[in-house]
Amino acid sequence: MKKLTALCMASLFCTPLSAQSYFSELVIFGDSLLDSGNLGRRFTNRVGDGSGDFSLGAYANIAPQYLGMALGLATDPAAGGGTNYAVGGYETADILNSINGTGLAVPAGGAEARPAYLTENNTINPNALFLIDGGGNDFLNGTAVDQATIVNSAKTLIAGVSAISAAGGRYIMLSNLPDLGKTPAVQAQNLSSPGSAAAVSAGAAGYNQALQTFANFSGANIIPVDLAGVITYVSDNAESYGFANGANVAFGPLGTFDQRYMCFDDSNADCIEHPVFGIDGTNPDPSKLLFNDGVHPTAKVGEITGDYLIDVVVAPQLVGQLPGIALGVARTQHESLAQTMRENRWYENTSHFFINASGSAEDTPSGGDQDGRNLTVGFNKAVLPTVSVGAALSMSKYETDTEQTNFSASSVGLSGLLSYRDERWLAEGSAGLSVIDYSDLDRHFSLGDRGLTASGGSDGYAWHFDGQLAYELSSSKTLSIAPALGARLLSGDVDGYTESGGAVSNYKWGEQSRQSRQIRAGLMANMAVSEGVSLYAEVFSVSELEDADETVEVTNTNLGYASYRLPSYRADGDTFVDASIGASVAIDKSRLALNINYSDEGEGRESVMLNYSLPF
Repeated sequence: MKKLTALCMASLFCTPLSAQSYFSELVIFGDSLLDSGNLGRRFTNRVGDGSGDFSLGAYANIAPQYLGMALGLATDPAAGGGTNYAVGGYETADILNSINGTGLAVPAGGAEARPAYLTENNTINPNALFLIDGGGNDFLNGTAVDQATIVNSAKTLIAGVSAISAAGGRYIMLSNLPDLGKTPAVQAQNLSSPGSAAAVSAGAAGYNQALQTFANFSGANIIPVDLAGVITYVSDNAESYGFANGANVAFGPLGTFDQRYMCFDDSNADCIEHPVFGIDGTNPDPSKLLFNDGVHPTAKVGEITGDYLIDVVVAPQLVGQLPGIALGVARTQHESLAQTMRENRWYENTSHFFINASGSAEDTPSGGDQDGRNLTVGFNKAVLPTVSVGAALSMSKYETDTEQTNFSASSVGLSGLLSYRDERWLAEGSAGLSVIDYSDLDRHFSLGDRGLTASGGSDGYAWHFDGQLAYELSSSKTLSIAPALGARLLSGDVDGYTESGGAVSNYKWGEQSRQSRQIRAGLMANMAVSEGVSLYAEVFSVSELEDADETVEVTNTNLGYASYRLPSYRADGDTFVDASIGASVAIDKSRLALNINYSDEGEGRESVMLNYSLPF
């Protein structure tokens, strides 16, 4: 097994999530599939000691532990003071008791090890993340045996979900039930009782349908976890994962039995142990098997499921980058007009055409790069000696590439500018609107060693408004210096869209919007080094007024659950610096300028612009 999922997938998930940590704690309720050690063990195989003896060593990590590691949150057993209340053997009634009833009993039906969660926590931290499963033991223990009792078990689990929601829980991950008919225990039983596996499968499906129905009426923000879909996906792709698969005639009387339903350890006498890869087999290796015992997965399946849980939480943060592209389009649209306004500011007011080409690079919070290219053509008209107006057409192309995303967007926009100069007073502003085509939106994730891509496309728009007022302290022929005060508004919107290709992780994303509201104070200077050559420099201290966590609406398209919301972006109101330097050269009556812009906003942003203007 990869250590700590190869150190959190070589920082694939750890780094972005530590940079954007939305959740305060991970609280878990459920049964053995989520139990991290309340009974002094985890319900999966041991890791062994390297000699091939898997009766030794610690128990392997289970799925929620991988989620906790990716989020930087503990998943320690509640019996020892942690936040994991899941206990092996718990039925839905026991889970409800651990939430707001008689308390946490260890083992199920045993002595109280801790008061119920809501008894200790009258007020829930709004940034807590909850993970809940249950229902399997209701079937295994004979509590859920017909339609009425199956529905009651689902209703009992949702009662716990509703209690958490009513107490202030905002983010509740709820797992459905895997197909119990396709577990080693039931498949072994089916050998002597043909048809029993199909009956159990039908019961589990009925439970999941009831759970979904009650969930959609609960009013809670329920984040569906398709555990049934994940296990089915892994089983359907068993061979590509390296799991034993299909029948093997070499196994004699068991030659027709599917190896996917053989277990690693049959010490509970509830499954058929694999004769080769089982713990007592000729070559013990739990990584070759889906199930450790009659109902619990091996470490490898737990790791794959952990990857899925991580993706459920991370995916909204990746898609949450899209409005940032829109803000980049709006920002570039304004900056493409900046050189024309400088010429209006420092030189004789003239009418001219201009063309501006630029390239920009920005580091994203998720550790990748966002690159942009822009071409703008327009004109500036001197309507009065002190006033000029202009208009421009801009075309941009943006690409964001990280380990987890490949997003591409193109835009077309119209903008206008206004410049006013009266002796030493300078006033200028611009406004623009761009229509954006998010043509290729690819989100990458892994389930174990299988890489998947969920793809989609969308549309949106962006607009900007910028205005500033300045006063020249020095206006000699060689040097001009002016302090300036301004405001800038940027806004971007992304339409909702639906992904495909992601197997168990396809989502419908709701509309997103993001704004940037800035107050800017700085100093602008222009120096004529010769008759036709000028240098300029500008530096601004910028205060970002937007400061809030954003969420995005999500719908799991593989299930029938209602939409939910998860954090997508954190807007940290902050102060940063924008700086520009450049030079312009007069070529006969035209002028060529090169500008370099830098901002330390966020992870840092740079751009280079070339501007050419020709009088008319």
